[in-house]
Amino acid sequence: MSRRTSTPAWLLLATLALVALNLRAVLTAIPPLTLEIQQVTGWNDTTMGFLTTLPVIVMGLAALIVPWLAQRLGRPQTVWLALGILILASAGRLAAGVPIVLFITAFLGGLGIALASGLVPAIVREDLPRSTGAATGLWTASMFTGAALAAALTVPIAMATESWQWGLAIWALPAIAAFLLWTFVESPYRRHASDRTVGAISLRALPWRQPLAWALTAYLAINSLVFYTALAWIAPSLDERGWTSEEGGLLFGLFTASQIVAALLMPWLAQRLPGRRLVWAATVVVTTLCLLSLAYTPGFLTFLVLFFFGFTNAGGFTIGLSMLSEFSPDAPSAARLTAMAFSITYLLAAIGPTIAGALLDAAGSWTLVYVVLAIVALAQIPVLLPLRKGTVIRA
Repeated sequence: MSRRTSTPAWLLLATLALVALNLRAVLTAIPPLTLEIQQVTGWNDTTMGFLTTLPVIVMGLAALIVPWLAQRLGRPQTVWLALGILILASAGRLAAGVPIVLFITAFLGGLGIALASGLVPAIVREDLPRSTGAATGLWTASMFTGAALAAALTVPIAMATESWQWGLAIWALPAIAAFLLWTFVESPYRRHASDRTVGAISLRALPWRQPLAWALTAYLAINSLVFYTALAWIAPSLDERGWTSEEGGLLFGLFTASQIVAALLMPWLAQRLPGRRLVWAATVVVTTLCLLSLAYTPGFLTFLVLFFFGFTNAGGFTIGLSMLSEFSPDAPSAARLTAMAFSITYLLAAIGPTIAGALLDAAGSWTLVYVVLAIVALAQIPVLLPLRKGTVIRA
C-alpha cells in the first residue's frame, strides 16, 4: 500500500503503466511513415530528422520546469495536464495534411512526455520505496509497449483507413483511456502536501556539483542519443535497403518490442547480480556489435540483430533509469536528480536524428550512420564504471 491510503498499490502501478503506454507512441508512429510523409511534403532527410529531434529538444527543456509546475499545480494535476496535451498531439495529426501541423504536434508530444515522465521516479521513490527496480521496470516496459504498438501498427492502420493521418491520430485513444483512469485514481482537484515538497526546487538546487550525478546523466544521455537516432532512421533505412514499408514497420516494431522484455528483465537482474556493472557493460558491447552488423551486413539475420539491439540498448537504459530512484535518499532528491538527468539527456539525444539526416543528405551512406552510432555507443562504458551499488547522490 502506498502513502495514498485510498489507492491500492496495484491500482497505482496499473495506472502508471497505462500512463507510460503513451510516453513513446507519439514518437514511434512517425518513422514507419517517413517515405509517405516525404512524398507529400517534399522534405529532405535533414528535415525529417528534425521532426524527430524537435520533441526530444522540448523534452529536455521542459524537464527543467516539471518540478516548478508540480509545485504550483500539484503532482496529480501535472500528470493530468500531460495526458491532455498528449491527446491533442495525436488527435491533431488528423490535420497533418498541412505540413506545419506535424511540427506543432511534435512539439506538443514532447511537452506531454516531459511533464509525465519527469514525475515518475519521484512517485516510485516515495510510494514504492521497496520496489523501485520492479516498478521502474513495469513503467519502462509499458512505455516500450506503447512504442512497439505504434511502430508496428501505424502502417497497417494507415493502409486499412487509406489515410496516413488516421494512422497517426489513432494513438489518441490510449491517451484518452489513461486520462480517464488517472482522473479516477488521482482526482485532479486533490493535492497532496508532499507534492509541494517534491516540487519546491530551483535550477541551482540540482546536483550540478555531484560527479556521480554527472556520470549517471552522461550514461543516460549517450544511451538515449543512440536510441533516438535509431528511432528516427531504422525504419527508413530498411525501406531504402529493400524491405517494403509494411515489412520495415514490423521489423521496427520488433526492435521496440524487444525493449519490453529488457525493461521487465534487466532491473530484476541488476538488483540481484553482484556484478551489475559487468551486465551493464555487456549491454553496451552487444549494442555496438548490432550497430556494426546493421552497417556492414544489413541483410544478415536482421530480425535477430534488431531484437538484440533493442533489448540491450533498452536494458542498459532501464538499469540507468532505476538508478534515479535507487541512488536518491528521498523523493525530493529523486526529483532533482531526474530534472538534471532528463534535461541534459534529451537535449543531447535531440541532436542525433538531425545529424544522421545531415550525414545522409551529404554522403548518402547508411553504413556511415551506423558506424558513427557504434562509436558513440562505446562511449557509455567509461561513464558507467563509477556507478556502483549502494551509491547515494544527495541532490
